[in-house]
Amino acid sequence: MPRPDVRSRRCAALAALALAVFPLTTPARAADVTRVTVAAPLPARLDMSGMRRVLVTRFLVDHDVPEFDLNKDLIALLRRELRKRTDLEILEIDPPPLPEQPFADLLTNTGFWRRMAETTGADLIISGRTSFVVSDRSGFVQVDEISPLTGQRIRRTRFVDREGFDLDLNLFFIRGSTGLILYEDHFTAAKTEVGRGSDRLTVMYSLFEQFEDEVVGILAPRVKTVQRLLFTE
Repeated sequence: MPRPDVRSRRCAALAALALAVFPLTTPARAADVTRVTVAAPLPARLDMSGMRRVLVTRFLVDHDVPEFDLNKDLIALLRRELRKRTDLEILEIDPPPLPEQPFADLLTNTGFWRRMAETTGADLIISGRTSFVVSDRSGFVQVDEISPLTGQRIRRTRFVDREGFDLDLNLFFIRGSTGLILYEDHFTAAKTEVGRGSDRLTVMYSLFEQFEDEVVGILAPRVKTVQRLLFTE
């Protein structure tokens, strides 16, 4: 039986012979990649046939915001964007108060929604539930700094004051003639701001922008741009 050192030399010789007979092949040249933007038309998610006059009415607000009126400002924001980005008639009518009843019961209160539609002339009513929550997200984070002594980039741990913001919006689309829900959707957005004292209303607007296209796309067709990679020879 061959000794271990003889066996090792024999294996090395066989490996060298294999490389000589079957040389290593170089990989084929990678194909060129081009990034392109493609416009994809998307139809409205709700069939708006026979409905043109739209009323955005009051929402059930889970948490009051001391700095602004979430109900009033959200209604104004939705009306403005729908008027600007659709060809629908968005009614400028002061919405009546919602009945004081559990939200699930309110949604099925077809008589209330029909009366609202008859009073305002709305073909479609948009209502829902919303909340805007502010939280403390301060804590220790890793930050990169340039050392004034060495000029090198160093990583330090620092305590940073931060505020977190969350916007939750549950929308319901109700046919005026029947008071029945045609469609519902749920949207959430969040962001963190360094420091304290950010303007709450401005932050709410910026959070709404995160899902604004999706909201508009419920009532009107839109074009969504997506990135695609094309592989060429």
